[in-house]
Amino acid sequence: MDDITHCLTIGSRPDLLAASLDSLSPELRAVRTLAVNDFGDAESSAVLLDRCPNGRIVGTGAPRQGQHRVIDAMYAEVTTPFIWHDEDDWAYTRHDFLDPARHLLEVEPSLSAVCFRGISDFTWFTEADRARIRHEERDGVRYACLDRLHDQWHGWTFNPHLARRALWEELGGFARFEKERHVSRHLRAQGKVVAFLEPGFCHHIGDQRTTMPRPPKRFARLRDWWRGRSPG
Repeated sequence: MDDITHCLTIGSRPDLLAASLDSLSPELRAVRTLAVNDFGDAESSAVLLDRCPNGRIVGTGAPRQGQHRVIDAMYAEVTTPFIWHDEDDWAYTRHDFLDPARHLLEVEPSLSAVCFRGISDFTWFTEADRARIRHEERDGVRYACLDRLHDQWHGWTFNPHLARRALWEELGGFARFEKERHVSRHLRAQGKVVAFLEPGFCHHIGDQRTTMPRPPKRFARLRDWWRGRSPG
């Protein structure tokens, strides 16, 4: 795996990070690893360094810079052609995903990334949604694409995936985009889509554990009032 760097965004949830890393095989934990801790908590950083023998904490040097800025700072440290992007709240159920993901990126130029999340994890999809999913196979590797579900989404994801570092360079970094959906929109305009390996290799375990601060109650009431009176 000398051509892949495991890049993780971590912080404030050391228990979930421990569960995520413990779900990986020893071989995967030994992959060259970089992590950025935008929250700066010592507990999460210690968990990462304890479980990943080739791990290193990098970052901007200042806390709470935002997801896109800290990912840019982390990717700037990568010297391999492929990036295994990851977060601190995913449990892996299978471990043989890097080779097929790399192969798809090498033979399918329309793919922006190969995601390891199982599409069965999208429990909010309706039967009509699932009927529009494209199921493909290339050289024995099965995958799904969701581009028929929306004309701008599903061109990018920060869910666990493998992508080329060169794509990040071509984008000029992520900080120029306000939200993930804006990255997706940009890549869809270039004909790029995300592939989801089938069956999936990981599922989300952090649904009830957001790292985003909750708005003050007074602000939340004003926000809800405004949304209630605003058209659309």
